[in-house]
Amino acid sequence: MKKKTVIGIVLAAVLLLIVVAAVFAVPKIKAYLPYYYDKTGKHQEDKPYTLTIEKEDFENEVAIRLVENGVICSTARFLSYLKQNYPDFIWYNGIYNLNANMSYKELCEALMKPDITLNYIKFVVPEGKSVRAIATIVEESGLCSAEAFLEAADSYDYNYPFLEELKSRDQNLIGYKLEGFLFPATYEFREDTTSPRDIVDKMLKTFTEYITQDMIQKAQDMGLSLNQFISFGSVVQAEAFSKDSMANVSSVFWNRLNSDDLKRLQSDPTKTYGNSLQNLPGYTQQMKDAYDTYSCQGLPVGPTNCPGVDVLKAVLEPAQTDYYYFVTDKNGKFYFNRTLAEHNQTIRSLRESGLWA
Repeated sequence: MKKKTVIGIVLAAVLLLIVVAAVFAVPKIKAYLPYYYDKTGKHQEDKPYTLTIEKEDFENEVAIRLVENGVICSTARFLSYLKQNYPDFIWYNGIYNLNANMSYKELCEALMKPDITLNYIKFVVPEGKSVRAIATIVEESGLCSAEAFLEAADSYDYNYPFLEELKSRDQNLIGYKLEGFLFPATYEFREDTTSPRDIVDKMLKTFTEYITQDMIQKAQDMGLSLNQFISFGSVVQAEAFSKDSMANVSSVFWNRLNSDDLKRLQSDPTKTYGNSLQNLPGYTQQMKDAYDTYSCQGLPVGPTNCPGVDVLKAVLEPAQTDYYYFVTDKNGKFYFNRTLAEHNQTIRSLRESGLWA
């Protein structure tokens, strides 16, 4: 083969390789160019974008939204630039008017000063509060009226499967539909956009986060439906002043439930709760008696307050005792007894010593 022919073949092969490489490289170069020029942002078109940063947002989530809306091309490059050039940068909750033609420097400086600051309201729902008491707490926070909150809480129309079981209760006997299921916790909401339903929904969601399926299954194994489980917890919650007393108080009510002779729990707070329902439009004597454990046998028809996770654990893990009675003195100390005679003697002793509440 002639030398010129060989050289021609080699050159043709090299040229072919260059063409093939270019075919694969050009798209990659084109894809890289936005990231390269994104150092300035000036290549971008004039495209306004309104960014809202909430309290629960993470910086990576914010950066992803900026990419999705064409403000930046790379979350990694932007966050790296931010950390290198603004090491003391603080994210503020607010609404920001941004534009795709902003450079990183302009964008970072814009993110330091929200155009509209978002205000949040925080409030605490203690364990053992009733729906009516929670409504008062919400009203005092300024988010909505107690009446609006109670209206939102008087509905099963929320997307939580456990609410289906509650619908099977005799609704003519139920005072507040979501009593017991608005979980006690610290809550924080945006002042300008939060509705009463938003608040109720968040409380129901928090319930599902703390009351696990394992807990619900264990309650079922012990013979309690979800409604009975939370109702039981509300009875113990109203009686037990401290975490230390919960397991013993729980044991008293378990012993009574399992007794052939003492089928009534006789919990004073349930009587008080039944009486408190008198202002409801559908109130009847039957409704009152269904909550009053001096009138009904076993557990009340529904929860009488919103119990916390500690007391619900005490329902699932009661102390092993043979107590059927308890009383507290004026200092909150508990006295547990096995028989009615012992119980009455304890009360007499407390009265004689000036410790009777």
